[in-house]
Parts: sequence; C-alpha cells; structure tokens
Amino acid sequence: MDYKVEIIKLSEEDGGGYIAIVPKLPGCISDGNTPQEALENVQDAIKCWIETAKEKGLPIPSPEEYKEDYKEEYSGRLVLRIPKSLHKRLAQEAKKEGVSLNSFIQHLISYALGCRDNDLSKMLKQPYIIPPVISEDLNILESGEKRKTKT
Repeated sequence: MDYKVEIIKLSEEDGGGYIAIVPKLPGCISDGNTPQEALENVQDAIKCWIETAKEKGLPIPSPEEYKEDYKEEYSGRLVLRIPKSLHKRLAQEAKKEGVSLNSFIQHLISYALGCRDNDLSKMLKQPYIIPPVISEDLNILESGEKRKTKT
C-alpha cells in the first residue's frame, strides 16, 4: 500500500538523520541516516502496523482516505519541557541503546501510541525493556491507559 510518508530532517542537536512519518497510521514512524534509508525503514513499520491492526480487528485506513481527512500541516518539530531528572534518564537510556535521544523518545512515544505489538526492540534493532522509572515518569501503564497524576 502506498501511504503518504513525510520525511523530516533532524538537526544535529536532535541527533541528526531523518524521520519518516506515516500520518494516516498513528504511531507509524521510523528513521534513518538518509532520507532514502528512513523511507526504506518506514516500509517495515507500515507492514507491522497493518499486521497488528489485522490481528486486533482494527480498521486499516486506505491511502486514498489520507488526502481527504489529513488537511492540517505539521512541521514534525515539537518543543517539550520536561523535568531535568527525566531528561537525564532518557539521555542515559538512549546512550545505553546506542541511539540518539530524539530517536529514543520518538520510539517511546510511538510505542505508547499503539506500536506495542510492533515491538520496540525491532524499532531499536536490539532487545529493550522500558525501565519502570521512565514508564512512571511518562504516566503510562502497561495497558496503555494514562495514569492519574497526583495534584
């Protein structure tokens, strides 16, 4: 299936390389050192996304639907303020996995948005278990439900 893929160049500060996003398939994201590599890598992510949707009996958007209902434009850039302790922990985990902080956070967000069955270890190309501290900091339960935060 030919879905529209957005390729976004990352700054060196964000880890460099390129991100490939399939807007019609929430959480379907990949990356690469070049635009071509990101595009090739996202093809596997699309296949995994569709397989997971089929297994769960979820609707699979057709590529044509994209043009009609995705009219808003997004830059792919997001400024996010987080506690220093979380920033440090995320940076440590990214370094341990040998990926950029940007790629690591991208994969965690994709995972939280529905790529659980896409297997985070496949996305990082090595086994990885989300540390409980990060899961708690992100207020995400294993079931994917948002945890109520204390106020």
